[in-house]
Amino acid sequence: MKNEMKNELARVVIISGEGEVGIIEPHTGRPTKRAVMARIKRERCGGDRWAKAIAYVDGAEGFDVETGEPVAWISEYDNAID
Repeated sequence: MKNEMKNELARVVIISGEGEVGIIEPHTGRPTKRAVMARIKRERCGGDRWAKAIAYVDGAEGFDVETGEPVAWISEYDNAID
């Protein structure tokens, strides 16, 4: 259970792409850090692509799932997580 994210963090967005172009989509799998990190690893395709996961707490800034660093809200994410 140590990799389990709190229930309030079930809203996770995956941002991935190649070069400077990427897409934003909601993570629809289990809301655990282990599941999110596995998804990021698959998205990165062994180094051919980049990927990032952002978790959001209701009413607060999001944070990078990998580093724990805060991430400022960007309005484009709003459509992906609702």
